[in-house]
Amino acid sequence: MNIKEMREKIGRAKAQIRGEIARCMDTNKHEMVVSVREQLYSGIDGNDATLSPSYSQDSYFDNKRAGFFDEEADHWVSCFMHPERYIAWKQRITPPKESSILGLPARSSDTPNLFIVGTFHNSIDARATAGGVELFSFGWDSGPAVERKYGSQIFGLGTMAVGRFNGKFLWPWLHKWYDSL
Repeated sequence: MNIKEMREKIGRAKAQIRGEIARCMDTNKHEMVVSVREQLYSGIDGNDATLSPSYSQDSYFDNKRAGFFDEEADHWVSCFMHPERYIAWKQRITPPKESSILGLPARSSDTPNLFIVGTFHNSIDARATAGGVELFSFGWDSGPAVERKYGSQIFGLGTMAVGRFNGKFLWPWLHKWYDSL
């Protein structure tokens, strides 16, 4: 390939690259959903920040109706003014652990993971947009309330998720596409 051919190839690539990135993201949007779920289980959002409020700082526990049904003990456990009860229960039902795909460290036991039986995590979906892909909660009435409480950044990809997506999906996609020019 001579310099003129290379220049033409680069010119075509510059004009098409955004569309290819969007197609790659749309094709692999489920991988983004998987990464966001894993981030949340690890207690972090798309800004790599710990989910907040922590259980010990959550005003929910100032509510007299705060609590959970302990299926193991077969009774309601009040957490009014006792977030440590909820923390102990969460430790038992969703113990902190290192993430398997992104390699994120285990969250602290005081950090939310937005997972009890998986309803919120399973409601996370993705759709193509003009600029790429948007992640959101769909099909669960309380999804918007979770987003209001923890912020829209819960649907973003953190550093480890972006790195994984780029290395495993985007760069191979762009390489294959560029070779086809």
